[in-house]
Amino acid sequence: LSLVSLKEATTMFAASSTTAQQRVLSSSLTSSSTRATRTAPESSFVARRRRLERMTTTTMVHFRRRVCHQRSRSDNTSPSSSKMNVASTSAKLALIPSYSNLPHPAKTAKGGEDAWFIKPDVDGGGVIGVADGVGGFGDQGVDPGLYARVLAFECLKAHQVSTNPLFGGSDPKAMILQAQKETKLPGASTLCVVEIDKSGQLRAANVGDSGFKLIRGGEVVFESTPSQHYFNCPFQLGYKPLSADADDANECAEQYSFKAMEGDIVVVASDGVFDNVFNDELVRVVENGCRQGLSYGAMARCAEDIVLVSRAHAEDKTYTSPYSLEAEKYAKETGTKVKVPSGGGGLFGGLNKMMGKGGGGGKMDDITVVCAFVGPTEEAQEEIMKSVQLAAGLYDDLMLARNKAKGEEAKTLRTVQLRKKMDEAFEESKAKADLAKKKEAAAPSEFSKAQIEAMDAATIRRLLQERGLPTSGKLERLKQRLAGVKRI
Repeated sequence: LSLVSLKEATTMFAASSTTAQQRVLSSSLTSSSTRATRTAPESSFVARRRRLERMTTTTMVHFRRRVCHQRSRSDNTSPSSSKMNVASTSAKLALIPSYSNLPHPAKTAKGGEDAWFIKPDVDGGGVIGVADGVGGFGDQGVDPGLYARVLAFECLKAHQVSTNPLFGGSDPKAMILQAQKETKLPGASTLCVVEIDKSGQLRAANVGDSGFKLIRGGEVVFESTPSQHYFNCPFQLGYKPLSADADDANECAEQYSFKAMEGDIVVVASDGVFDNVFNDELVRVVENGCRQGLSYGAMARCAEDIVLVSRAHAEDKTYTSPYSLEAEKYAKETGTKVKVPSGGGGLFGGLNKMMGKGGGGGKMDDITVVCAFVGPTEEAQEEIMKSVQLAAGLYDDLMLARNKAKGEEAKTLRTVQLRKKMDEAFEESKAKADLAKKKEAAAPSEFSKAQIEAMDAATIRRLLQERGLPTSGKLERLKQRLAGVKRI
């Protein structure tokens, strides 16, 4: 039931000299992506994006023809062998991922607030996921990134358990439920998990505005939809005993299931991508990265290029982004003013639109992308092992975050226990007060109506004064007051 199998696989199939490769993308905030941010002006991202946009029609057509040719080869079998082919290949598909990440410029020092995990398998199948910590908790002295990383670790751990035959197979929603239960920290996060079994059945679950898209034949054929309370307020996972406002994955996780095919490409990303990149551009970037064929290296290029394009759009104050369009739509429907984080909105954003220079701008955010292709397990062993090596390094990073969180987790549990005791004490006190009121209401009056009617005003006032009740007012009001005195 442990996750050590990742390291065992690495020891069996890879030499120690590959350690640098494991870190090549997970250290993006201090390596190529971050260096580009520090040493190159905004134009470097724009230039890279423009180079990607200048793909020729020949490249895209070549990509589509290659995919169609691969499928026609697999379909060009006799009817008798077709069933055998389906049966044999159904158990030989694997998810082969790589990833890239670029934190928000203001959050680079702490590594951003996104988290992600990959779990390729040399025997086929695989699972990938992205979590986006809710930045608002930073104002409360909480590190949203820590919650997201522990959530990712617990999700990976839940997958390791669920794939054991004793537990009936994996289920992304069940993984999210278990991860939410075991992440006992302050904070909140979105989470998207995509899993493919060895037969090629894709199952996914999504909470919030992270998500996935599946590219097939040069277009997005399946995609998740953001789940949110209202615009820019996504559903968020949190530790329920600590935060009553946290959403329950059992109620808000949206599930997806469909058959994946060899050659499919899955992109799982945080909203730092989907708020800035439209589907058609995402497809162009992926096709450009895969022009030499599907491989682990191609997935690494795709992930990095998507990150660069997303950041370029986020920094472009005249760009009409998916986020700015949704913000404009929400503003019209509700009359609410929405600020675009890039600074592209407001007076200059409006002037730019009037002058035909674009829209409200992109949205600056952490950017995380996991790209994976669906390939034949037996033929892609070398590519799978490259992903396994990368996954081992990522697992170490998540384990460090899990260990770091132990102290904070202990504080959280003490807070929950203290709050529980305070709630119990309050309920006990309230119950006693309610019981006393009930007893008082059921008790008989100290004086009967006949006794009170026989009393003069001076006697009534004296009795009220002895019992600490007001003695001013008309005689009838004084009689009513004395009649309310209970015999206890």
